[in-house]
Amino acid sequence: MKSLVAVRLFIFLVLLLRISLPLQAQTALQQPVAGRIEHLGSFASKLVEPRAVDVWLPANYDGKRRFAVLYMHDGQMLFDSTTTWNQQAWNVDDVVTRLQRDGQLQDVLVVGIWNAGPRRHPNYFPQKPFAQLSAAERDTV
Repeated sequence: MKSLVAVRLFIFLVLLLRISLPLQAQTALQQPVAGRIEHLGSFASKLVEPRAVDVWLPANYDGKRRFAVLYMHDGQMLFDSTTTWNQQAWNVDDVVTRLQRDGQLQDVLVVGIWNAGPRRHPNYFPQKPFAQLSAAERDTV
C-alpha cells in the first residue's frame, strides 16, 4: 500500500511540476475550496534570500494528528491563479483533496515555497553545470 501511495504521489508531482516564469508581484491569496492556506510573507533563510511560503492545510487538519508534508517549489503557482504569471494555478489543493477523499492518498499538507522572481533560475540551477555553459548560454539562463 505504501509503495502504491508513493507511486501515485510521484505521478502527481510529475504532472504538477513544470517550468514557470518568475512572478513579478505578490497579491493576497484567494481562499481554497477545501482546507485553508497559511501565508508567510517573507520567510528568512541562511542560504537564499527571503521568500513567501504558503502552507495548505486540508479541511481535516486539526493539529493533533501527524500528516505527511509535501514540499513544492514555485509555490505561487500551486493554489491561486491570481498569483501566477499566466493566471493559471496548478490547483494542488483541489487535486490533493480529491485523492484523499477517494482514499488514493494519505493525509498530507502542502508547503509551497515561492520562487525568487528574477533570481529563480540562479536559485534552482545547479552551479557546476552552470559554470560549464558558454557565456551566451549563461546569459540566457
